[in-house]
Amino acid sequence: MKASVIVPTFNSSVLLDRCLRTFRAQKLAASDSLEVLIVDDGSTDPTAETVQRHMTADSRFRYLHLHRSATSSRSAARNRGAEEATGDILIFVDGDQLVPPTFTDRHLRHYRVMPEKKAVIGFRKYLRAPDAFDDRFIKDGAEEFLGSLIKSDIRLDLLSRLSDLGGDLKTSWHLFFTCNVSVPSVDYKRVGGFNEEFRGWGLEDSELGYRLGRSGTQIVFDEESFAYHQGPPLSPNKPFYEDWLKNLSLFIALHKEAPEVILQAMLAPIFNPAVGANWTDLYEQFEMCARSTPAAFPGSRVEVEVGEFPAPVAQAELGDDSETHP
Repeated sequence: MKASVIVPTFNSSVLLDRCLRTFRAQKLAASDSLEVLIVDDGSTDPTAETVQRHMTADSRFRYLHLHRSATSSRSAARNRGAEEATGDILIFVDGDQLVPPTFTDRHLRHYRVMPEKKAVIGFRKYLRAPDAFDDRFIKDGAEEFLGSLIKSDIRLDLLSRLSDLGGDLKTSWHLFFTCNVSVPSVDYKRVGGFNEEFRGWGLEDSELGYRLGRSGTQIVFDEESFAYHQGPPLSPNKPFYEDWLKNLSLFIALHKEAPEVILQAMLAPIFNPAVGANWTDLYEQFEMCARSTPAAFPGSRVEVEVGEFPAPVAQAELGDDSETHP
């Protein structure tokens, strides 16, 4: 089985260099293989030179450079990488993440029994000081070589809190964060990939997760799969909040028949810097409301063939938006 790791990046060559060093040390089963596609979304720093060094040392690395434009976006960058990918499984990771040597293998093992109709959500931890990175992590993968960890993924807190409720999360699609996820290439193509109308920060990955779920793809969690973000988590700020609201409006316009999509508006106070609401508390309310609402997903999944379920186009005029870097 072949994995295609898609790494979007923009003006973060130092962080990207560490990220790519960890992917060069991946440990795979004899029957598996790997390629890494770095999608440069118009960087003006030494990103090209950084990637070239890794390509010279490892033939599995490929570099795709995109020209920066008004339509540049995370969605477009990831779709470009997926178009060039030759693997059975697409793994999406951000260019500021570090991964242990077993990272790719952990994703691939989920597909050895049932290779299609499944997508895997991994998790992330945050580093207090990226410069504390110790080279021994590359081969060993032990967290002690990463310096101090700030905290683990808040999604794990949510899953622990909701574990006694029974059944799968009705909103697992919303947790499809592309810092660490994988999906069979055939499933990705079946639903049309990322919707490139999403610009700026937030929800383009959740919307893809939603379409995957509606198409019949099972979304599963791997609570032992971690990528490590080189720095602290983002704090709510006005530009990100405005991006999130615009993308929420687009998400709702694309799926206006789905109550669970509209219910995402409950999460807005989390991203509003003037409020700073507790993520876990509000998300639990979101999940409980979704469970009590006659929803289009997952109760009305549809089976489709390749090419029959393209990324939808919104009918609403939502105005222009500027992108923040991947």
